[in-house]
Amino acid sequence: MNQEHEIMFGAARIAFRLRHSKRKTLGITVTPDTCVRVTAPLKADVEAVKRKVRNRAVWIRRQQRFFANFLPTLPARRFVSGETHRYLGRQYRLKVIEATEASVKLKGRFIWVQTPRKGDTARVRALVRGWYLGHATQRFARSLADGVKRLGGRVATPRMLLRRMPKRWGSWTKRGVIYLNPELILAPPSCIDYVVTHELCHLVHASHGKAFFALLQKAMPDWEQRKALLEKVAAETGVEAEACGQAADR
Repeated sequence: MNQEHEIMFGAARIAFRLRHSKRKTLGITVTPDTCVRVTAPLKADVEAVKRKVRNRAVWIRRQQRFFANFLPTLPARRFVSGETHRYLGRQYRLKVIEATEASVKLKGRFIWVQTPRKGDTARVRALVRGWYLGHATQRFARSLADGVKRLGGRVATPRMLLRRMPKRWGSWTKRGVIYLNPELILAPPSCIDYVVTHELCHLVHASHGKAFFALLQKAMPDWEQRKALLEKVAAETGVEAEACGQAADR
């Protein structure tokens, strides 16, 4: 089973996926989507693996920078009619119409935005983002309740807060607070449930060790498929985030 680990290299964090196999030597690969894959002998100690990854950190960062040059970059959002926006894993087109009252509604394959000033893109942007934020709050709360049930009473329902994080889909604190990136609302519901369950597991096991992955596997047997789908969404949307990380208590 693949395991997620990370090391610090100066101020940079290098996350990698570790898989044990019957091979005799350790192999490190950086994939075109800039992810790091490590294959180690069956009896390889995790700390020893981390030391070797740290020794290759310069090369890893060089490869990531190289591949990053070829990743697709999305044009800046203009918030005008016809523009495509993602919501819960699906693509919708923006439809901006002039109306007396301001509102945002999902109708069919369109996100309808009504505003007194159709040409005021700053106002349209604020309306759309407010709509996303409201729906994210509701959808994440549902995932949180479902995740607590998945863990069968191992955790009490924690406090959930939304926070924009440039490199994280979610994070947690020792005081039992879970932070979720509102951009996660772009992903399919199954991916949202994965991130929330991942963070909840950290409230039981802080590190990405065997106990953590055993709990995650029991709570969500298909978590690896969900994680792979989330990585695809991240690549398509340009959101360079992943689960998860520990946040400072405030």
